[in-house]
Amino acid sequence: MYKPIDMDKLKLNTSFKWILQRKNFFSKNECIEMKKFIDENAKLSRSQLSELNDGSDFTFKWGNKDCSLQVAENSEQPVLDRFWSVMTIANEVTYKYDIKGIYHNRIQAQKYDAGDLYNPHSDYHNHLDYSTLKLTALLFLNDDYEGGEFSFFDGTIIEPEVGKIIISPAFYGHEVTPIIKGTRYSCVGWAVGDTFV
Repeated sequence: MYKPIDMDKLKLNTSFKWILQRKNFFSKNECIEMKKFIDENAKLSRSQLSELNDGSDFTFKWGNKDCSLQVAENSEQPVLDRFWSVMTIANEVTYKYDIKGIYHNRIQAQKYDAGDLYNPHSDYHNHLDYSTLKLTALLFLNDDYEGGEFSFFDGTIIEPEVGKIIISPAFYGHEVTPIIKGTRYSCVGWAVGDTFV
């Protein structure tokens, strides 16, 4: 039998925000170095969200186009330290989640060429270990491309700016529209912890 609750006794988060932004998180020179790392290490990847061919019954395709981009994994300690620092501060001040570290102890460095995109999706979902994702941190490494608009499901569009990082809850749906001209470079890290219960 359902018992009424006292709403006044529930713990609130009055500092919650959907998006936090910090300009100049990486300097222009650091962005150039990361772009060089991506150019030297990235490999073409189709998103696991596009289509799974692992024999499971799990089929998962959002949007009407396959997601494609080039990805390099960066697990260098200075990069992890920088991302972890900004994510833990954002979490302590704004989100107040129980976070333990960075997803697979690495940052995903990304390169989108003309025609590449990422379909609408949420980083938090129930396949593999993605239900441990709590926060998404996206770092823009350049802004000299056309298309590739980063937007959230509520219509919020984030303007790219060299070195700017944004942090949002991993369940906040978003997408990257097709690149029209040039190349889009970015890095993404996810703060993880025990799944929401």
